Amino acid sequence: MRKADLLDELRAEIGAMSDKYSSELEKLYQFVCNSLFDNMADYQWVSIYLVEDFSFCLKFERGQTELPPVIPFGEGFMSLAAARGSVVRERIWNRTEVYVPFYHGHHLVGVLVVTGTAGGNIDDEDISLFCELASLFESKVKKCNS
Repeated sequence: MRKADLLDELRAEIGAMSDKYSSELEKLYQFVCNSLFDNMADYQWVSIYLVEDFSFCLKFERGQTELPPVIPFGEGFMSLAAARGSVVRERIWNRTEVYVPFYHGHHLVGVLVVTGTAGGNIDDEDISLFCELASLFESKVKKCNS
């Protein structure tokens, strides 16, 4: 199956589940982590860090990483993504790390983090999906807080 087709299937599956979990953000976050990890061979780790007490705290994950469960504001690429308000993609040794922040209005809610396998290919198609997921999270957070 072509990568574009697989990503489209993931979009549809996650969209359907977002309707099912319309007021259960935690279930949606974990479903997204599981779906991306289970379906994309190039993803070593998929996680969602949420903001708590001036830190990013790991709340949902699938796979293996070297990142700590708590990262203080101002440290690392997660803070860089949050400060820029946009995607940060970094090549670390032979793998790619992607950080995608999501917000409620101007308030940072969390960051979707995806780490590629050694030699894996995380490209612009993947980044597009990650940005769509961040937008989905933002709309769900807004709906749950209204």
